[in-house]
Amino acid sequence: MFKKILLAVVICIAAVSANAQTFKFGNINMGEIFNIMPETAQVQKEMEELQATYETEHTKMSEEYQKKVSDFLAEQDKLEKNIAEARAQEIDQLQQRIANFRDMAARNLQTQQQSKVAPIIEKINKAIQSVGEKNGFTYIFDLSQGNILFVSPSQCVDVLPLVKAELGIK
Repeated sequence: MFKKILLAVVICIAAVSANAQTFKFGNINMGEIFNIMPETAQVQKEMEELQATYETEHTKMSEEYQKKVSDFLAEQDKLEKNIAEARAQEIDQLQQRIANFRDMAARNLQTQQQSKVAPIIEKINKAIQSVGEKNGFTYIFDLSQGNILFVSPSQCVDVLPLVKAELGIK
């Protein structure tokens, strides 16, 4: 009797062990890998050149503004009222153009950077997925931001439908 119970326990343990999943976790610092990519240096160089171009143009506009302001202040008392108002309005418009240029340049720099960085990040993500699949990782975590970069579809359940149902979302 004791042998039968012992045999049943061993069989149960073996069955449970056979069904137990093993998880393999990995991690990476995306910031670090991004910084060592050869393409990153080229993007940084291009962005510095574009920023320098915008700074040069901004400097020219600012110098023009300063000249107009100083000329206006020097002549202000000698000018007719309507001419003085016209020049003051011209200075205000130039100041507004400078502010608009600054905003446009900042937006364009951001857009350019995003478009140039996206292919690098895509390349890194593909490499991470390839490493995850080839080496049997279940999860790969990004230590720089805490993002999960790879999930093994054969070893994980997509809980999105379950969460949607829990929240009452169709």
